[in-house]
Amino acid sequence: MNNYNAKKEWTKDILNEKEMAFPSEYVIRIFKGSYPRLNFDKLSYKGKRICDTGCGDGRNMVLLSQCGFDTYGVELTKEIVNKVTSDLNKLNVLSEIRVGTNQNIPFDDNFFDFILSWNSCYYMGENRDFSTHVKEFSRILKKDGYLILSIPKKTCFIYHGSEKLKDGYQIIRNDPFNIRNGEILRMFEDEKEIENEFSKYFKNFIFASVHDDCFGFDYHWHLVICQKE
Repeated sequence: MNNYNAKKEWTKDILNEKEMAFPSEYVIRIFKGSYPRLNFDKLSYKGKRICDTGCGDGRNMVLLSQCGFDTYGVELTKEIVNKVTSDLNKLNVLSEIRVGTNQNIPFDDNFFDFILSWNSCYYMGENRDFSTHVKEFSRILKKDGYLILSIPKKTCFIYHGSEKLKDGYQIIRNDPFNIRNGEILRMFEDEKEIENEFSKYFKNFIFASVHDDCFGFDYHWHLVICQKE
């Protein structure tokens, strides 16, 4: 029997944080950098709506606000939402954060120009059908809007010692941070499988790869950018 309670574990973790972390390096690169296969128009961000689903402690929302976006977020519990909203307000970052999950994002249809799902979209919670996540991302995103994802490769440290539930789904059993043990994640074999999963609603896929041995942690990630059909 799996007694894992994601809301309890993540609420405890985030409420215990003493200070907000820095934005993810690759979120900075995506929105601020220029690359052969990716170069967003930095002047177009102002006034555009972006939703950070699974926004955690709000670390990426500070950067996104500085870029000019109108920032919104989603997190698992009211306790997290209240803390992150308060912490962002202290930094003069006004953001609307609501309680929700990957399969239930509480915003209107076609509301956002961008969705950022950083280390988040693959958490299943009580759900066992990843396609509902893809459909929900599509629902709240405008036509031609951008979906930006980070997804762990199957060699990522998160999956070390994990247990197969069914094809494509793993139960985490050996989380070094003791937050995810018992959580079910959607694990992808490769970029092709990711594109196949999302292609019903999304187009123009761009992939990047992070393969980093970070002092003993295998930080292996797929980075994915695509647009709503």
